[in-house]
This record gives sequence, structure tokens and C-alpha cells, in this order.
Amino acid sequence: MKNIFKIGTLGNDADDPTCSVLAVKSLGNYKIVPFSEFEYAEDALIKQIIDAMVVPGAYPHITNFIMSEFLSVLSAFTFVIPDLVLVSKERNQKDEYEALFNHSATNALVKEYIDATWSRQINVNSNSMACIRVLESTNDCCAITNSACAKKYGLYVHKVIRAGINMPFVIFARNNAAA
Repeated sequence: MKNIFKIGTLGNDADDPTCSVLAVKSLGNYKIVPFSEFEYAEDALIKQIIDAMVVPGAYPHITNFIMSEFLSVLSAFTFVIPDLVLVSKERNQKDEYEALFNHSATNALVKEYIDATWSRQINVNSNSMACIRVLESTNDCCAITNSACAKKYGLYVHKVIRAGINMPFVIFARNNAAA
């Protein structure tokens, strides 16, 4: 990609195993600029702090970026994301949890998982954040995350919910006409 050096996406740091960071790494040797929310990456792109941003097609608010007068779609690609899994900090899965943490992109998977129940479903900013929230909780909690995040944070995988998703990712650039 010509004149693209810094790509913003969702992650805690450039080595965070979020699906988005892993997808950007698959593109080659770009400087990854992590953001806690895609909307922060959008703001940085508009302000020319980054050259592009990468957003997965599963992100529920991707249409806001597609319709933005300040952004344009540069290209799209697919990347097979790590398995999406149910995890907790306990070796054995429980029947009931206080809370389920998940990124909103995985909300469609929540109703498919019926082997356990939870009192509250809490959307968080990323798969990594779902893992962190489970680890920080003093209650029995679980999360839907990706297998790479589960491994990084030392959580136990109780079920593979989806394997081998060939996720579309959209690369957005600043619309220079909106300067």
C-alpha cells in the first residue's frame, strides 16, 4: 500500500493478540498503532496521526466509517482469525457465572452458547479486555475471546465456539477531499 506506514487498529499494544492486530501483522511490516476503540483510530486517521486504519467486518459500527465523509475504503482483505472460545480462570467450566465479558463483535455468538448461564453480559472494547476483566474479577466470570488472547492471559478454554472464520477486514484511509 503506497504511502501507508502507520496503521491503527484495536489493541492494547502492537503485540496484542486481538484479531485486528493479528490481521494487520499479516499485511507485512507496518507500524501498528493500537487504540482501545476503533473510533479513537478514526479520530487519529482524520487528524493524520496514522495513515490508515483496519476494522473487521464483524464490527457492529463499521457502517459509520464506511459512510463517513472523512474516510474512504482503501481496500479489503480476509484473514482467518484465531478460534473464538469460551474461557474462564477456572480449570473446569461452571454451570453458572456472575458475568460474561465479550466484545460486541461476538454478540451473535452469545445466544448460541447454551452449556452455561450468566447473570450479566458485559460488552468490552476488545478480546484482550474480555480476558483482563475475567482475571480482575473476584466473582466467577467467563468470556468469549479468541484463542490467542486466551493463551496470552493464561485462561482455560472450555469450548471452541467458532473455528476458522475467514474474517473480512476493511482498510480505511483519510478522504483527502474532506480535508
